[in-house]
Amino acid sequence: MPATNRLAVSLCGISLKNPVLAASGTYAYGIEFASLTDLNQIGGIVVKGLSARPIAGNPPPRIWEARSGMINSIGLQNIGVRGFVKEELPALRRFQTAIFANVFGYTPEDYIEVAEVLENADGLAGYELNVSCPNTKHGGIFFSSDPCQLGELVAAVRQVVKRRPLIVKLSPNVSPDRAFGEGRRGCRCRCHLADKYLRLSGD
Repeated sequence: MPATNRLAVSLCGISLKNPVLAASGTYAYGIEFASLTDLNQIGGIVVKGLSARPIAGNPPPRIWEARSGMINSIGLQNIGVRGFVKEELPALRRFQTAIFANVFGYTPEDYIEVAEVLENADGLAGYELNVSCPNTKHGGIFFSSDPCQLGELVAAVRQVVKRRPLIVKLSPNVSPDRAFGEGRRGCRCRCHLADKYLRLSGD
């Protein structure tokens, strides 16, 4: 009988050989580590955040050692979604590893533009919608702290992405139960859909 991979898991219908995923922001675009480790042995790679336009990031110093760890302020540096599709994704297609694209923006229109470019590219397993940074255009509010904004954003992106699952990366600074509970009670928009989004499904 053929050997069974006991570590294999399924995430939103995506088959992973194991539950180990390199998190966005910690593994660059993934290809940079190909000389250090066998990328085929990783369950999946979530590439660093992709924006509609290239971002140079913050000026140095970006990393500062503290007594209890480190402080970083990279500034979401990336080559932009079109640069990623042209320069990085072809190399990533060579590996038998699930590749997830992290999508972020400053407005819903930014998210939609990035999603549209990625939807027309091959070699991706799914999308990670990054709403855990202060991405709104006015006031620096977290999308994930406002159930109305979150519901509208996810609904808008879901109109664009049809080929792959969409996973929402929420902020650790907000209690989902509290935020979405308040939204269901007091918001007149489509906040009642938030529970559906939190299931991390592609439906």
